[in-house]
Formats: sequence, C-alpha cells, structure tokens
Amino acid sequence: MRGLRADIKDVLRSTPSAPEVHARVMTLPEDFLVRRTEQLWAVVGPTGLFLVGKAEGHPALAAEQTAMAAHHLRNRLAEVIDIVPFVDPVVVSSEPESGQACAMVELDLLESFLCNGPQVIPEGELQLLRHHLPVVMTSIELDGGLE
Repeated sequence: MRGLRADIKDVLRSTPSAPEVHARVMTLPEDFLVRRTEQLWAVVGPTGLFLVGKAEGHPALAAEQTAMAAHHLRNRLAEVIDIVPFVDPVVVSSEPESGQACAMVELDLLESFLCNGPQVIPEGELQLLRHHLPVVMTSIELDGGLE
C-alpha cells in the first residue's frame, strides 16, 4: 500500500485569531516596540516600522485596509517627527496571496518576517519612533482608530 501525501493546497488551515496574532507579536525581541489598536499592531524595530493586520476571511480586503491604515499612521507620525520611514503593511493570513496591497504572511513566519533583515532605521530615529509611537497610537485611538 502506497503512502498518501497531502499537498499544501489540500490541507485546510484556519484563519489566525486576534489572540494568536497578539501572542506572536508580543513575543518579539525586546528591541521591538509594539502598540495595538483594535485589530492592528504597530511594530517598530531595527528592521523597520510595520503595521500588522489579520485577514478575517477576506485577505484582499484586509490587505487594502491595512495598507490604508499604514498610510494614515505614517501621516500622523509625520505630524510629530521630521523624518518618518515608510510604514510597511503586513497581513497575517493562512492564505498568503501575491499581488496584494501589502505583504501577506503566515502566522508561523511572522516573527521571522519582522525581525530578520538588515537594520534599516538608524538608532537615533529608532529612539524617536519608540518615544512617539505610543503617543501617536493613543491619539489615533481617541480619534476613532486606524480602521
């Protein structure tokens, strides 16, 4: 009897829940600062400034919303900091698709995606972002959020 082989496309995977995404984001190395608003996580560290969202069954819609929210976050940071790096939108999805408005990453690959890469934010700018991000996120929440 021949063994059966399951291809990735044949395996059903569930969409990661907000608590699952939150648990992964909150365990990033300590040189990353994380701030949450609603179902989005702003993450800043040496490898960049990210806004992490999650797919709720509609990856393309989640990608578009997260990309728009990242643009909004960057604009709000630009009100208090002279130089703001690009905010990379990232959506956690069990169905990574190409050609979306932002990067689509499986939950198991999220930490690697956020942490592995060159240092793109100089230390001085990183300290400014770590200082201002919490205040800006609180201000955004008071104004109704990013979504």
